[in-house]
Amino acid sequence: MPVLMVRYQVAEQGVAEVTRAVQAAFEAVRAQQPKGLRYSYFHRAGSTEFIALLDLDEGIENPLFGIEAARALQATVARWAVGEPPKPLPVERIGSYGSAP
Repeated sequence: MPVLMVRYQVAEQGVAEVTRAVQAAFEAVRAQQPKGLRYSYFHRAGSTEFIALLDLDEGIENPLFGIEAARALQATVARWAVGEPPKPLPVERIGSYGSAP
């Protein structure tokens, strides 16, 4: 499966709430430890831009749909997103080192 990237901007007032929702989602993911998932989230310093990278092993259903805190993150992003609505876009890995997607 390709790596999926979600890139979006939020209203300035929503940065802290989105950041907290990301942290809560990652706490839940770490607690459940789903197999075959590599997941990273970034906030571009000094901006309102967020970027998520999701990489699933072939044949694995996305476990994030079954994690309440991850669904809550999606709802929080939807509430604060500005501009184009966030949508996953496939990106092609042309190099990687370590465990990053």
